[in-house]
Amino acid sequence: MNTTLAIMIANIVVIAATLIPTYIISNRNKTSEEDWAVASRSLPLYVVIGTQFASAMGGGVLVGHLGNAYGNGIAVLIYGLLASLPFLIIMYPAKWLRKNNFTTVPEILRHFSNNSKIVTVVAALMTIVVPFGWVTSQITAFGSIYTGITGIDYNLLCIGFCIMSLLFVMPSGLKTVAWTDFIFSCFMVLMSIVCVIFVTKLGGGFSQIMNNVDPSMTSFSGSIDNVGKVTVFLWIFAVLPGGVTNQLYFQRVCAIDDEKKVNKSLSISAVLTFISYIWAVYMGISINSINPSIEGNSATGWFMTQLPVPLLALFAALIFATMMSTVSSGVQSVVVNITRDIVPIIKPNMGSEKTLKLSRGLSFITMVVAVLMCLVFTDTLGWLVSTYAFSAATLLCPIYIGYAFRNSNFITKSGIVASMIAGALGCAIGLILKTQINYAAIGIVLSLIALILVSKLTKKENQENEELI
Repeated sequence: MNTTLAIMIANIVVIAATLIPTYIISNRNKTSEEDWAVASRSLPLYVVIGTQFASAMGGGVLVGHLGNAYGNGIAVLIYGLLASLPFLIIMYPAKWLRKNNFTTVPEILRHFSNNSKIVTVVAALMTIVVPFGWVTSQITAFGSIYTGITGIDYNLLCIGFCIMSLLFVMPSGLKTVAWTDFIFSCFMVLMSIVCVIFVTKLGGGFSQIMNNVDPSMTSFSGSIDNVGKVTVFLWIFAVLPGGVTNQLYFQRVCAIDDEKKVNKSLSISAVLTFISYIWAVYMGISINSINPSIEGNSATGWFMTQLPVPLLALFAALIFATMMSTVSSGVQSVVVNITRDIVPIIKPNMGSEKTLKLSRGLSFITMVVAVLMCLVFTDTLGWLVSTYAFSAATLLCPIYIGYAFRNSNFITKSGIVASMIAGALGCAIGLILKTQINYAAIGIVLSLIALILVSKLTKKENQENEELI
């Protein structure tokens, strides 16, 4: 069978096997705006775990981190640990978030700032940039990878991928996205096991793989030297802060059906996410032991050429599923920020049905903007990292320091505004001056200082608000 045809058939099967049960589940009851935004806070534990895992894994693990491990070795597990820790850190405010029925990150900061409109809008914009960056980077990666393995035009692939992604968002927003992610995650686990078995056999067994690979790849000290200590330091101030302010994770916490299950869902998600990086490291090192002469970013592509056509088609479908999961989640997250945080300020008291229609329309518009950007800018990684940095520097301290002082009435609206401005300015200055200290770290430190200092200077703000109440 022709390789391209086999890949298309595998993708169609994956889409059908996911869409049909998802549509059945989502159409049991009439879709509401609450379904769209937060799945009516009715997601069972296993679905929340599946959608958290699928959102965290994405195409980056399959391609980017596998290639990173191919070139540098087990130090990539440090990145994996930093990507897993946010789930455990979010456990700190998680039950409080679910108990208060929050939906978005700006809602949290609106709560801390006495319903400040400026805080809400700025927080919404800084929250949107990360999932939108995810969307564009996944579309670009999909087009690049599939062009190489199928020969189909890059532009056509990006457009087709976006149309397919909309099918998973349009019906019921987060409800369909979450159930889709759960089904995708089951497929991811199954295919990951198959890949480990195949690459181990291809490499002559585990012992042979370990004997063939450069010893620096399998020792932390040697592998960290390969990556570079500066890079590891950058990971700490990009991945961890970006993860703990990632709205996609917050949304799923708030969508679970029972707040007592929140911590269990987060701890299991953390373990599964770290296992996915162990998988990427093992695959990368194994491929390096078999063929050490290819470029790191081509490791996944080379591995696919070694697979028999049926497995190649399934692995291509795996890439499709993981990227589709990230894109659909990202679009839904962007739209819910607009409809729940920005639109109510411009047009308050919009009805549920109108909001639902607007959500679907905005999903289409968001995807059109994303695909147009991908057709013009094929390298979105640089500004994706920057959006992570600016979002974390702007939101990290107001969210977590605000939560820590939630009962003391210490954090003020002016403090939050100053914190967000200082975080953004710190990032911008560090980025422009190309400082040795990571610009995200500069932004976070300045954000913290501004939050504490300005809140202390304006503490009468909260006293006056209490008197008015």
